[in-house]
Amino acid sequence: MANIVVVTNGNFFANLILQQLFDGSQHRVCGVVVVNGDYGGYTGFRALWRLAKVTTPPYLLYKLFIYIFFKAVHLVTRREWEVLDVVKRRRIPYLVTPSVNTDEVERFVEGRNTDVLVSVSCPQRIRKRLREMSRLGGINIHSSLLPAYAGLAPYLWVLARGESMTGTTIHYLTERFDEGNILLQQQCTIPEGISAFALFAGLARLGRELLPRAVDLVVEGNFGKQQDLARYSYFSHPHWLSYSRLRSHGHRLIRLIDLVNVC
Repeated sequence: MANIVVVTNGNFFANLILQQLFDGSQHRVCGVVVVNGDYGGYTGFRALWRLAKVTTPPYLLYKLFIYIFFKAVHLVTRREWEVLDVVKRRRIPYLVTPSVNTDEVERFVEGRNTDVLVSVSCPQRIRKRLREMSRLGGINIHSSLLPAYAGLAPYLWVLARGESMTGTTIHYLTERFDEGNILLQQQCTIPEGISAFALFAGLARLGRELLPRAVDLVVEGNFGKQQDLARYSYFSHPHWLSYSRLRSHGHRLIRLIDLVNVC
């Protein structure tokens, strides 16, 4: 049985992805690091202001709405919508931090006798020093068919560019984003007219099934398959043109039925 430390932003989608690892894995989640800062380590209104300067207003409002919605629903239902809800109930040691690459995080990971570091929607690059504190290295889950659509919000970019297929990839962590050897990958069809929210939720559920299997492969010594980086494509924050193209392909960021379905 391997000791796992999870590094995550801890949101609704991360919680979906981690359900099987918490509930159905033969391995033990012995610690969770929740990174509540943005890519620069900023939180709260400063993080929101920084995001406003680099993305389109509809996407900014979408992110803000999702955050507020799940906080409000949690107050009413007391359901485990986010990772911290699960961690606290299970009494798993955890650390909340605005920045992942700190001495405090390193001490936390080292103190857990970590075998595998698992990154799920971590908003920051995990540096080499921290990766090497886990005996078998670290893995990351990404919601696209790498090497295509590396980077941010791949569930939105595939809709904006009119793709008919996407999927989920689990790969080893390296210094560069989303370039490590691939352990597991599974594709799926993009339904006509699906929203970005619903597509991401579907990919999260797909990842939920793959993640425990990926940890098994790491423990077995499987080093994965090298990516064909000649086919690598990287996308950053959505902009007005990407949002316009998403709409032109018949998609939306979110629909009311999406919220009904998750509740």
